[in-house]
Amino acid sequence: MTALMRSASLTHYADLATSVGLVPLDMLAAVGLPRSCFDNTELRIPAASVMRLMELSAEVSGEEAFGLRLSVTRRLSSFGVVGMLARDEPTLRHALDTLTRYLYLHNESLTTQIHEAGGVAVIEQLLLPSVGAGRQSVELAMGALYHTLCLALGKDWQPRSVSFMHPQPANLSWHRSILGSNLLFSQDYNGIALLSSDMDAPLHFADPAMRQQVRQLVHDDLAGHSFTFRDEVEQLITALLPTGRCSADQIAMHLGVDRRTVHRRLLVHGTTFTELLDEIRAEQAQRLMDYGDRKLSDIAPLLGFSSLSAFSRWKRGMGAKNKAQG
Repeated sequence: MTALMRSASLTHYADLATSVGLVPLDMLAAVGLPRSCFDNTELRIPAASVMRLMELSAEVSGEEAFGLRLSVTRRLSSFGVVGMLARDEPTLRHALDTLTRYLYLHNESLTTQIHEAGGVAVIEQLLLPSVGAGRQSVELAMGALYHTLCLALGKDWQPRSVSFMHPQPANLSWHRSILGSNLLFSQDYNGIALLSSDMDAPLHFADPAMRQQVRQLVHDDLAGHSFTFRDEVEQLITALLPTGRCSADQIAMHLGVDRRTVHRRLLVHGTTFTELLDEIRAEQAQRLMDYGDRKLSDIAPLLGFSSLSAFSRWKRGMGAKNKAQG
């Protein structure tokens, strides 16, 4: 199943592309996206094509902070009806819960998780490995999250940290200008840390009277959405892998069904839990190794392995299976 996203994700792309010497329509054509993306914000377009567009735009223009610069144009309205619903929640915590729950209506390749401990909350962003997300897409998503937080907490607010999995870029001028100075690179996750008390900040722009009307719009959108059971399982595997608790039983628990139901419903999509797990692990492993400066002993736990030896056995098994299939 191809992960889709709203063409609203390309809002202001043409302006930025032109400013760095690109021809926007030529760039769309290069990744197979229709020119109507610029005219209709509600088109459903392949997320992988948008990811390629971001990477290609940075490469061709030489602007390494392309995705991050595009993120400064993002507002809650950029998320469509989901953003409208989040905007009218009473607190930042409620708004983030709403975005987390319904984000797939805007972008099926992106999920958000919130972890809290010791008075600190971490908002983690996870992109499905199957869409081939690189640095530009990650920084676009992280920048959009940062601006959403600033909208609620004020322009002078600063996070405890902004963490990226990719290595530190050579030039951090745009990062410091847009995200502040509390930057961390080559981390185990992409996410923003803030005080738990910030999560309970009231949204001064919320309009409770509008909430029910907007909720109906979201429900109408849900009725016409084609997000599949396989998509749900892929997102959960991606989210649970680094926790070391990614099992068929855990997936079933999160979905509110039993293990046999997970197996039966995945067979309808022509796959099994083990096949999906191996596929996502392989894609994640390749992406993490492509960063170049990570040890295999650091990569192993991010893929859900308890030890380097377990990771090595899995790699050998995958190699033998691929050789047999080839």
